[in-house]
This record gives sequence, C-alpha cells and structure tokens, in this order.
Amino acid sequence: MRISAKIMADNIKANLAKQSAQLSKTQTEISTGKKINSLSDDPEGVGKVLGYRTTLSAIDQYQQNITDAKTRVEYTETILGQINDLVNDAKEIASNADTQDGEALAEEIANIRDQIMSLTNSKYNGSYIFSGDLTDTAPFDETTGDYEGDDGSHSVMVGEGIQITLNADGGEMLTETVSGNDDTVFNVLDDLEAALRSGDETGVSDTVELLANIDENLEMERSKLAAMYTRLEDTENRWAVLSEAVETMRSDVEDTDVTEAAIDLQLQQTSYELLLQVASEVLQPTLLDFL
Repeated sequence: MRISAKIMADNIKANLAKQSAQLSKTQTEISTGKKINSLSDDPEGVGKVLGYRTTLSAIDQYQQNITDAKTRVEYTETILGQINDLVNDAKEIASNADTQDGEALAEEIANIRDQIMSLTNSKYNGSYIFSGDLTDTAPFDETTGDYEGDDGSHSVMVGEGIQITLNADGGEMLTETVSGNDDTVFNVLDDLEAALRSGDETGVSDTVELLANIDENLEMERSKLAAMYTRLEDTENRWAVLSEAVETMRSDVEDTDVTEAAIDLQLQQTSYELLLQVASEVLQPTLLDFL
C-alpha cells in the first residue's frame, strides 16, 4: 500500500507537535521547579499535593503555638524565680529579725512587697499573666493585697485535639491557707511589716512558716513550668520530624528533579532536531509531485 505524501506530512507534523509540547512541558518544569503546573499534568498528584500542603499548614500552626507557649513559659518562670528570691529574702528577715532594727527591716519588707507587686502585674502580649481568665484585671489589689483574678488557665493547642494548659492563677501560686483563711504573700508581708514596726516578735515569727509555704508553692510551680517546657520541646521536635517527612513526600510528587529534567530536555531537543531533519528529507518536493 502506497503511503501518500499528505499522510506522511500529517504524521510528521503530529510527531513534531507532540515533541514540541513535551519540550515546552520540560522547560516549564525546569523554570518553575515544579513537575505539576496544572491539574492536567497529574490530577492524582494534585490531590496528594493539596493533602500534604494542608498537613504542613496544620503542623506549622502547631509549631507557632508551641513557640509562643515556650516563650510564655520562659517569661513566667523568670518572673516567678524573681518573686521566689524576694520571698526568700523576706523569710530570712523574719527568721533573723532584730526588733531593735525594726523600722529599717520594715522598710526592707515594704520594698520587697512593692517589687513583688510590680512583678505580679507583669503582662504577656498585653495581658496580665497571673489573673487567670481575667486578663484585663491586675491580679492583686495594690492596697489590700487581695487576689482579684480567678482560677482560669491558659491553654495552647499543640496537636489535633491536644492541649497543654499553663497555670495562670496567681492566687494559687502566692497564697497560703491558714485556719480556713487565705493569706496572699502581700497579706503576710503587710503583717510582717506591721510586726517589725511595733516590735512584735511573736507576730514576726508567725510569718516565717507562711512565707516558707509560699516559697514552696513557688518552687513547685516553677518545677511544673520546667516539666511543661520539656514537654513542649518534645512535641516541637516530633512535629519537626513529621514536617520533614511530609515535605519530602510533597516534594517527590510536585518538585522537579532539575538534573534529571535537564538531561530529559537535552534528549528531547536532540530528538526534535532529528525529527526536523527527517521531515526535511522525506518531504522534499520532487518533479513527480507536480505531475
């Protein structure tokens, strides 16, 4: 069966178009760095990539939450550490008080009270950190020393359905209950200051155990924060490992292997040039074509 010149020409043109399209696709993959540049390139792959991106976005949000929580924990622990030191100073004064120097010691206690009050009024991102859920309310009344917050806490989402809760109840941290009465650190310091000014040795000694208990509460709270920080770091590390794995899977589906693509491009260009050469030889007009 004789193949007409038109059929040959059509076949060659179709092959040239196909080769040209493949060349264009490979060039696009190299320039964009992506194997998938449109839905038609790989419909199934597009679905996978979208799923991977959704997962990576969620992981990124959890990692941001963890970073913020770690900063908050560090900040809170630093403040509690400073308060802890000041409570220890007050306890030392009460334990070794010389009532003859009562006025001078009372001034020291008053200064300690002011410093602790300032520290308890610390804010994080514009909110009081020791007021529970009442983040717009200063935790302690500066005059009476009473706790003005509630027993709320600060929760952080670190995974799907997984929350880490940070204590924000300053009253719990800085209050000692005696005979059914709640005495904040400020109530105790006020009593100690008054006892020192009046030379009341019994009143002074009565505050030692209260301050020791508050000191113990603070150390326990700081220990919880240290454990919380470790947990946050462990969770952060696990998310980092998973994120790397998911990113690798996404890259395998979507990203171009530039070295492989460059080799493919060279082969395709060579094939295209050979096809052009063959076409020029096969389709050369002869005298018979005009008869």
